[in-house]
Amino acid sequence: MKTLFLLLAPLVLAYGQNGTPVMSDTAAARFLDQATWGPTPASLAQLQQMGISNWLQAQFAMNTSDLPNMPVIGPTGKPYTALADVQRAFFVNALTQPDQLRQRVAFALSEIWVVSQLGGVNYAYAFPPYWRIFGDNAFGNYRDIIEAVTLSPAMGRYLNMANNNKADPSGRTSANENYARELLQLFTLGLTQLNADGTPVVDSNNNPVPTYDEAVIPQMAKVFTGWTYPAAPKHKAGANNPPYYMGQMYAAEFNHDETQKNIFGGNVIPAGQTAEQDLQMTLDDLMNQPTMAPFVCEQLIQHLVTSNPSPAYVGRVSSVFLNDGNGVKGNMRAVIQAILTDPEARAGDEPSSVTATAATFGHLREPILLLTDILRGLNATLGNSSALQSYSAQLGQDLFRAPSVFSYFSPQYRLTNGLLAPEFQLQSTAAASFRADIVNRVLYGKLDASTKVDLSPFVAKAGDAASLTGYISYVFFHHAMPAAVAQQVEAAAEAQTTAPAKAQAALYVALTSSEYQVVQ
Repeated sequence: MKTLFLLLAPLVLAYGQNGTPVMSDTAAARFLDQATWGPTPASLAQLQQMGISNWLQAQFAMNTSDLPNMPVIGPTGKPYTALADVQRAFFVNALTQPDQLRQRVAFALSEIWVVSQLGGVNYAYAFPPYWRIFGDNAFGNYRDIIEAVTLSPAMGRYLNMANNNKADPSGRTSANENYARELLQLFTLGLTQLNADGTPVVDSNNNPVPTYDEAVIPQMAKVFTGWTYPAAPKHKAGANNPPYYMGQMYAAEFNHDETQKNIFGGNVIPAGQTAEQDLQMTLDDLMNQPTMAPFVCEQLIQHLVTSNPSPAYVGRVSSVFLNDGNGVKGNMRAVIQAILTDPEARAGDEPSSVTATAATFGHLREPILLLTDILRGLNATLGNSSALQSYSAQLGQDLFRAPSVFSYFSPQYRLTNGLLAPEFQLQSTAAASFRADIVNRVLYGKLDASTKVDLSPFVAKAGDAASLTGYISYVFFHHAMPAAVAQQVEAAAEAQTTAPAKAQAALYVALTSSEYQVVQ
């Protein structure tokens, strides 16, 4: 982040008049908790001087951080399956690279469009190119995301679209339905037609109206026939290539079903078309379904801002998805800006606001966000043997190894009182205890052989418990630490005798509190 500050310093000075911040530290911290992997003192100062609009434009224009390519074959001569280097690079980027918003959006998209090593995509080299789809298209168009993922060989393997051949004339085989089903159910439309505000469309008997019926799935499966993996280097391209995960799948027309397909929404794909023509027409039909906007937008809001957006919030963002103001549908840049600048997202930016955030606003920090927020706030550095991925995995979020196509947790998971709370699906007594154990290791021991934190800014303020508490509140609580937590933090600091011990004790109480675990 220091590098980013130096790069943006001229811009920062231009946006604030005589160095006067254009927004409060509370507002800046809340925004960064939603738009980045976690605030740091440096990033807070940048945003306070630039303001949200200018900060967003700088992020939209920023180059994409990358994950390193992995070998196909390991040193033993066997397929290279270890994901540790890819996972480690992911965390390094999250903690240090300036394209924070792009990374957060890419991660949210990857939690919607799931490909997992646990689903047969065994080779480690498959995951960097799959991740690039979301990094490259995070601020592009949702239609491009659908197309890129559909033709990704990693998705082709995961949901069996690769080498999905047309039905045998004898009737002994039929097109595989996996990708067709999940494309509709999880990635684009969902099971129920939605109004623009995300509420279900109901019939005269008040029953939800489905977006499609089961008869559509085999028809959709025919649309996606004929595609095969790209040919590996030095291999001849064929009609049914073996798995290879670089590049895009291509159509082997001999294996494509050219019959008419009756798909969702009453749309018809005419007979006699190529695989590419069928694909493009289906993508156009998907983008013309009004249900897609609230279905996709609500999930993006959940991942970035709050698990329980109001229908009005969903409706405002959906309207931008449907029309960015220039007649463009699916403009992700406009959608992300709408999500982060919506009045509901910004309602709690000022402690003096008449209506602070509702009690149901916010979301539990999912494991990866918990780790990155703590470590960015403590100015951590990662070395070659960092193992943050092992901690997120133990908390239920094993990076690139989601347990199913439904991701690490369901966007529809609810608490016993009916409140939407997706991340709480990973929470348990054991997980809560391990979260506290991670904080303990960060402050009093070490997470691994090469991850280091810098507590010196906190130690420097430990001579005064109130000052130390205020600084912790600034870094980790949007400068709005609840009074009850502040009292406990101060008491913990005052019970110690040395400055380092005071800082450690205060941070431990703060970072293990339930008020910190939930982003508000």
